[in-house]
Amino acid sequence: MDYVWCSIAYEIFRRDEWEETDIDLVEADLERPSETINGYSWESTTTSYDISPEIFYLHEKARLEVFAKLEPESDRENKIHPEWYGKWCVYCKIWTREYPEEICPKCGKELLPLPLNED
Repeated sequence: MDYVWCSIAYEIFRRDEWEETDIDLVEADLERPSETINGYSWESTTTSYDISPEIFYLHEKARLEVFAKLEPESDRENKIHPEWYGKWCVYCKIWTREYPEEICPKCGKELLPLPLNED
């Protein structure tokens, strides 16, 4: 997975050319208050790179697809444990644990799985 994904990330997405997001912008994103949308609590999040949301979305979507193809057993295991994931919108920079839909209630774009990394 690592070699294949690194090749895609650097050759197709040119990830080595991405600038890091300014720390002041990261902090501003993370300091936004949580909000309730359609009865669900959404937290703020941010990205590490100063790139368009469209490119970041395509990068993340491709990463998920490559993982599913190269690590099918792990992908199946992850899918039977939805509690391991939240959902996030790379466009609105928000995430939630509970929202049952696959489309962002703010912008109408696809939500992506967000690993919660909790013990």
